[in-house]
Amino acid sequence: MLAVPSHGFIRPVDPRRDLLSIADLIELSFAHQMDDDGRDYLRHIRRAARDTQYQRWVSGINEQVSVPLFGYVWEEDSQIVGNLSLIPFKHKSVWRYLIANVATHPSYRGRGIARKLTQKGIFHARKQGASAVWLQVRDDNPIAYQLYLNLGFQERARRTTWHQVESPPPLLPLEQMRVTGRRPYEWPVETGWLQQVYPGDVAWNLNFSAERYAPGLMRSLARFFNNERIEQWSVYRSGLLLGMAIWDAGMYNAETVWLAPNPECESLALPALLTVLRREVSTPRPLSINYPAGRGNNAFQQTGFSPHNTLVWMEINFANSH
Repeated sequence: MLAVPSHGFIRPVDPRRDLLSIADLIELSFAHQMDDDGRDYLRHIRRAARDTQYQRWVSGINEQVSVPLFGYVWEEDSQIVGNLSLIPFKHKSVWRYLIANVATHPSYRGRGIARKLTQKGIFHARKQGASAVWLQVRDDNPIAYQLYLNLGFQERARRTTWHQVESPPPLLPLEQMRVTGRRPYEWPVETGWLQQVYPGDVAWNLNFSAERYAPGLMRSLARFFNNERIEQWSVYRSGLLLGMAIWDAGMYNAETVWLAPNPECESLALPALLTVLRREVSTPRPLSINYPAGRGNNAFQQTGFSPHNTLVWMEINFANSH
């Protein structure tokens, strides 16, 4: 079946008049898969739409600020029926862009609007001098995945986000396990294991920085004065360090957890670390863990976690593209 030609046009987002329409379009397009953080994001956009001072600030700032209100819309029939957000990030003094919120109104799908918006986003990032452009697509959306492959994106990683279930099973026994607070002398080992689970290519967009959890008086004082709630544990069995777990009570709807299992015994380490987290952390909010897709599935499920989504991370590296 031939695609129906579209008679709309692309233009940059105007924060002074587009935000409510963009929020409505994102909600319509992703309502079936939106979580609490996604709904908070929409509330943020709608608050911004009513804040004229904020709109003036966004309109006047340098684009190299990580504010998810830049991008492009597709306008047709005097309404916004397509959207693409562009979020700039700086990582190790290098700028890159994240494409997000690629949405098309259901009545206008099949006309190539998402393709044209994505092409515009790629062109914009390259023109701005970015080193690369990234996006994430759900692994259960093969049509979008193929579209991005056709546009030149390459798959870089697959990551699953796990959430603690509302009625978790009983805690696993921690037989022959010794649980301690993370010791300063364990830090070099911990950073190496964290790097394996959260490599640089994904850490920048997970808002993960290992240095945030480093030992030392100055780090501890900074966490104290910033009122940051962070706890870390190490788990041993018969003298063998199985790994470390970090609980970071952030400002989102889920409590973030970072895991550093011993890569030589991951299948043994993960159930122990996840059991310690459930035993030690008392919070009404669910625990949320981002982990490489396909790894540790049995351990997560048997300790009371379920997969929230699996995202495919894709990149066009302008240095390598032709």
